[in-house]
Amino acid sequence: MATSPTPAANQAPASGFQPAFKRVAQTNDFDCWLACIAMIVNRPLAEVRQVAADRFKFPKNGPYTFMDEGLIAKLLANWSFTATVYKESAGIAALPDVCIGMVDYNPETEIGRHVVFVRQRGAAGKPNVEYIIDPAPWVAESQQVRTDIKGFPISWYIGVTPMKPAGK
Repeated sequence: MATSPTPAANQAPASGFQPAFKRVAQTNDFDCWLACIAMIVNRPLAEVRQVAADRFKFPKNGPYTFMDEGLIAKLLANWSFTATVYKESAGIAALPDVCIGMVDYNPETEIGRHVVFVRQRGAAGKPNVEYIIDPAPWVAESQQVRTDIKGFPISWYIGVTPMKPAGK
C-alpha cells in the first residue's frame, strides 16, 4: 500500500499539514473508485474489492462493467459512511468537505477517473486546507497528494459523510 508523499516545495501546504486519509494506489486502470473508497474507509484495496465481490456481486475477475453510484454507496455504507448520487460540479468551492470526484471526464463516453477531494476545516482562525488525493500510479509523486487545486477539473462528484448513529 502506498503512503502519502510529502508535497513538492511549490505545493507545500501550511506547516504541520497531515492529510485526513492515507493514499491508496489503484492496482489497474479500472479500480480508481475502489481505491478512493479504500482511502476513505481506511482499509486495504484488496479488502474493499473482496467486500464488493462477496456482499455486492462485483465480479472477482471481470468482466468489469461500469460501476455505479449505487455500488459505491453500498460499499461506503458497509463501513458506516453515507454517499450522495453523482452530482455535477460547480467548482471546488461548491464541493462538500469530502467527496469522490471524477476527473479527466469525457462527456462523449461518459467516463473518467476518480480522486478523493478533502477540505480540512482550519481550527479557530486557521485557514481551511483543500487537497486532492489521487490513486493513479502514473501520477508524479509530487501530485499524488496535492494542494495546488485551483481550477482542478472535477466534473462530477459523490459526497461522503459519516453515518449518524441510529436514534440521533
